[in-house]
Amino acid sequence: MCAFHRERVIIMPTFKTSIIHKILILSLSLGLTFSAVAADFSPTQTLAEQGVADSQYRLGFKYYIGKGVEQDYAKAFEWYLKAANQGNVEAQNNLGELYDKGKGVEQDSAKAFEWYLKAAEKGNAKGQFNVGALYHKGEGVEQSDSKAIEWYSKSASQGNEGAKNNLQLLNLNKENRPQNPAKTIEWLTKAANEGDANAQFELGVLYHEGDGVTQDYSKAVEWLTKAADQGQVKAQYVLGAMYYFGRGVEQDYTKAREWWQQSADQGYDEAQYNLGVMYSHGEGVAQSHSKAFEWYQKAAKQGQVDAQNNLGVMYENGSGITKDYVKAFEWYQKSASQGLSEAQYNLAWMFENGYGVKKDYKQAFNWYLKAAKQGDAMAAYVIGTMYNYGRGVAQDKSQADIWLNQACGNGVEMSCNQ
Repeated sequence: MCAFHRERVIIMPTFKTSIIHKILILSLSLGLTFSAVAADFSPTQTLAEQGVADSQYRLGFKYYIGKGVEQDYAKAFEWYLKAANQGNVEAQNNLGELYDKGKGVEQDSAKAFEWYLKAAEKGNAKGQFNVGALYHKGEGVEQSDSKAIEWYSKSASQGNEGAKNNLQLLNLNKENRPQNPAKTIEWLTKAANEGDANAQFELGVLYHEGDGVTQDYSKAVEWLTKAADQGQVKAQYVLGAMYYFGRGVEQDYTKAREWWQQSADQGYDEAQYNLGVMYSHGEGVAQSHSKAFEWYQKAAKQGQVDAQNNLGVMYENGSGITKDYVKAFEWYQKSASQGLSEAQYNLAWMFENGYGVKKDYKQAFNWYLKAAKQGDAMAAYVIGTMYNYGRGVAQDKSQADIWLNQACGNGVEMSCNQ
């Protein structure tokens, strides 16, 4: 099999607030690779118009974030829907988000739940988290803490940090939870107006999410800026994301980098990772693979799963550092063990081809399978071929057909002719 070097893109933050005890879900849709985001618009559109599900998903994502094309939620919805109807799990999850937030389509929590559930039932960790969140909030489905725990647990078992946080919150005793959110927001606003940086940050989070207040990205930016100016590290991180994606402010990569730099300098691992991405792409800063490596390494050493994977890619490719397959393998293993599907795919490829580790088809199969169960279409294709030829697993033509059909349905064209 050829190597696809699965890298990760800029991530949006997921936080729990200490006041309302709710996870902030800032765009769970970012599941594309570096190459997918950076790729030229025209080839993606051509393939999408030809009915390739993965390209339809990628095109929808480009319209969603305004990357290489003017941001257009309605077009994002249109292309996500085409891909989702073909079974693309990332598109199904992202379509749920558009319904959830009323972006590009009329807000409909029931429809959001329906699409999240489709992705979740296929093993997509983000979809599982979102299903849990809707059960948790009782939006689009009857409220059920037990169901929320069930789905959060599935997502958490795949390494989703937001799900882990929410599980902790659901396990809090009721007497420890705020009984009057409106009163809580009143006092939070009072503290924020008096200059409390943590209150300003939390208020900014609530305005972003529309939790107890009317959703207002501009007000979110206003309060986050006040907190960030006082050095509140999480506010600096979230504010950087607001500038990067153009939420409540005009999109500005330079300002995004400046805020992430401040947060990263204070040791915040998510900001360090995103800063590494910016140096890798040359967004808001001169491109520098060595600088990207430096920031990925700082984040990876703190256990940041995306940075661990991307550090592995840099060691594998010799980007910004001397090529070292053993170290690439080590970092992929750390990330894969935390549940990141891209890293699981990369680790499987190393086992399959004997890079940085003794060739082991059985281990390769096991790791490809983990990635495939999370909805990775290429991993599903590889699993299908391994079943087909009995490599790393007993030959099983029926299983081969199942996995190859799944990959085909998710846009891997070469699997359609097997």
